[in-house]
Amino acid sequence: MLRLRSLSDKNILQRIRENDRTALGEIFLRYERMIFSHIVSHGGSGAEAEDILQEAIIVLWQKVTSGEFTLTSGLGTYLMGIAKNKWRAELRKRKKFSSQEIDVNVWDGNPSSLQLIISEEQVARIQDALNKIEPVCRKVLLLFYFEEKSMEEIATIMGFTNTDVAKSRKYQCKKILEEILKGIEI
Repeated sequence: MLRLRSLSDKNILQRIRENDRTALGEIFLRYERMIFSHIVSHGGSGAEAEDILQEAIIVLWQKVTSGEFTLTSGLGTYLMGIAKNKWRAELRKRKKFSSQEIDVNVWDGNPSSLQLIISEEQVARIQDALNKIEPVCRKVLLLFYFEEKSMEEIATIMGFTNTDVAKSRKYQCKKILEEILKGIEI
């Protein structure tokens, strides 16, 4: 396989637009370790991490080839955001089929299994709280915490005059979310 390591994100995206399959392979090789680490450290297996990475690359390919895609962050950051969202969706889907109580058949005595069940419940409660705040606050918090955007990127995306406004808004929104979460047991 032709190695494209020296190509910039912009050049890799251009190769994808030109239907160059080696570009997709290069993306896989560049970001495989980063995404595998995240998925495995958040309760996934190696096979699940590979599936998530492949799904993320497919989403990236679809968006790039649609002709309406503009990269506003690093390619790795963007791909990681897709992978995180895919993994969260998988965990939510699993949660629908699991009991609210800890089933002795599910919990094998390993603290990490119990911790995963608890953190899935926490994620669901945080999402409920996010749905209760105003859309601007929700978007600011999602951009910062889930898409890992910088304050500069958030200011640009949200149309704020500068990063200080973005920081202030994030702080205010976080306080509002914390107040809502106080009423929800986590």
